Amino acid sequence: MKVAVLFAIPFATSLLAEPVAPSMQAIVVRQFGGPEVLKLEDAPKPEPKQDEILVKVIAAGVNSFDGTLRSGNFAKDKIGLPWIPGYDIAGTVEKAGDKVTGFKAGDPVYAMISLRRICNRQRGPGRAKTCHH
Repeated sequence: MKVAVLFAIPFATSLLAEPVAPSMQAIVVRQFGGPEVLKLEDAPKPEPKQDEILVKVIAAGVNSFDGTLRSGNFAKDKIGLPWIPGYDIAGTVEKAGDKVTGFKAGDPVYAMISLRRICNRQRGPGRAKTCHH
């Protein structure tokens, strides 16, 4: 029993000494091409600004247009790489910015994210906008 404790203490100490940035998993495109360029990666979890919400995506719709974008045959100069496909999403609000009204953590939501990654703004001050990162 004492041996297990001796190994556990240095391991736990090293975990506490190195803070780990929050991350998420995402399908990422780093170069244009066929389906083989789609890679599952760990990505930094975004932090919502005061007028944004962070959505934990449970389902994302990938449409034929996403394949056209991935191939580089359309808007190649407008899609920045790396790129995360899937602009139709459903999930729950994970975190809401301080100025957001109408949404709170745990709320179920669905959205269609702008192709240009420009936030879909609702009219009126303090209303939420959703961003895809």
